[in-house]
Amino acid sequence: MIQIKLSEKMAPSFFSVHQDVKQHGHTHYVLAGGRGSTKSSYVSLEIPLLLMQNPECHAVILRKVANTLRNSVYTQVEWALDALRISDKWKMTVSPMEMVRKATGQKILFFGVDDKAKIKSIKLPFGYVGVVWYEELDQFAGMEEIRNLNQSLMRGGSKFWCFSSYNPPKSANNWVNEEMLLDEQDRLVHRSDYLSVNPDWLGPQFIYEADKLKAKNETAYRHEY
Repeated sequence: MIQIKLSEKMAPSFFSVHQDVKQHGHTHYVLAGGRGSTKSSYVSLEIPLLLMQNPECHAVILRKVANTLRNSVYTQVEWALDALRISDKWKMTVSPMEMVRKATGQKILFFGVDDKAKIKSIKLPFGYVGVVWYEELDQFAGMEEIRNLNQSLMRGGSKFWCFSSYNPPKSANNWVNEEMLLDEQDRLVHRSDYLSVNPDWLGPQFIYEADKLKAKNETAYRHEY
């Protein structure tokens, strides 16, 4: 049982998304946010919560390049398990890079897309991959690559949650910016920034750097933050 209030760890801008996820209002959740928006923190909290509520599901977390996993999404999920006070309920290893829920055997698996063969050959002890997270979505090659990965991962089950998080690229012609202009019935697109986050979480230096850039170069500030 979770012993904390999620509001202590989750920025208010994500409360409505969290409720939609709980109700399975959509399958695809796209989180576009600037620096300090805590979008990755939000997703990392959501994944173990979903697995605990759906004991037949496993999760796969993807980045474009495998050597970025350890110091980004893996560390982020470690933080989430600690924030939820359930770290002791999970066995964590880096070789293979996975986290296993001790009570059920459910897995959180981490892959770089530069080795697609590993993704296609995933073997699970039971159940199916019900939760997928694409971190830094804009670094992937495009929607064709995402569709191909989803076709490999999102099958064999009844309910799926697919999260994507990214900082919107500067160019309006970037594939991810163009894709998010399309209206997809089963996709919720959420935008966030650091202004809705508890300043104590970010610290005074973060706020100072943001304010300094805003005064110096508002175009860069709007893109980065």
